[in-house]
Amino acid sequence: MKHVVNKEKSWAIVHDASLLDVPGQDYFSIDYWRSRQAVTGEAIGRGSAWFIEAPHGPVVLRHYLRGGWAAAISRKSYLFTGVSDSRPFREYHVLGELYAKGLPVPRPVAALCQHHGVLSTGAIMTACIPNTRTLAEILIAGNTVEGIFSKVGSCIRKFHEAGVWHADLNVRNILLDADLDVYLIDFDRARFNPGKPVNGEANLKRLKRSFQKLWVANGMSERQSEWHELMAGYDG
Repeated sequence: MKHVVNKEKSWAIVHDASLLDVPGQDYFSIDYWRSRQAVTGEAIGRGSAWFIEAPHGPVVLRHYLRGGWAAAISRKSYLFTGVSDSRPFREYHVLGELYAKGLPVPRPVAALCQHHGVLSTGAIMTACIPNTRTLAEILIAGNTVEGIFSKVGSCIRKFHEAGVWHADLNVRNILLDADLDVYLIDFDRARFNPGKPVNGEANLKRLKRSFQKLWVANGMSERQSEWHELMAGYDG
C-alpha cells in the first residue's frame, strides 16, 4: 500500500496510489458511478453503502451519515477539527494499519473529507471482500453450520488482543465468506493501540444486543446456544 494525500482549499483525499491514480471528488459521488452503469448493489445501514465495479476492482463506497439525535440537526455534516481528525481519514488509516498487520478487514482504497467552515462531510471507499454475507443475513436465512459462531468469537478475540476497539460491533458488521472465514467491517470511530489488548466487554455487550434485536425483529426465538458458542470461541 502507498498512501498519498492531496489537499485543496475545501477538500482533501487520501488514496492508495498502488491501486489507482489520484481520484477527484466525483469519484465519491454515487451519480458518477451510476452514469457509468457501475453500481451493482446497495446496502443501507448507519451510512449509505453502494457496491461498485470500479476500474481497479469491485469496491464499496460508503457516505458518512449521522444517526440518533444528531441526525435531527444534520444528517451528513460533522464538526470539522482538521483533515487528519476527520472520520473518513481516521477510518482509512486504521484500516490501513489493520490490513497491513494481516487482520481480516477490507483493504482501504480512498477517503474524502470535504469541509466548509466548521462543518465537514465525507466518504470512504474500500475493496469489496468477495463472496461474503453478513452474519445477520446468515442468521435470518437459518442456514448456519456447526462451528460458525465459535469462529466469529475467535475472530473478535483476535482483534481485541491486537489492541482494536470497534465502535459498532453488530451482526451486520461481521462478514463470512464461502469458506466461513470471518471479517469485520465498518471501523468508523474505531481505535487501534498496537500491543495494548483492549477490554472487549462493551463490544460484546453491544454485539449481544444486536443478536437480541435481530431475533425479535424477525420473530425468532432466542437462541442462546448460538451466543454461548460465540463466547466459547472468544474465550478460546
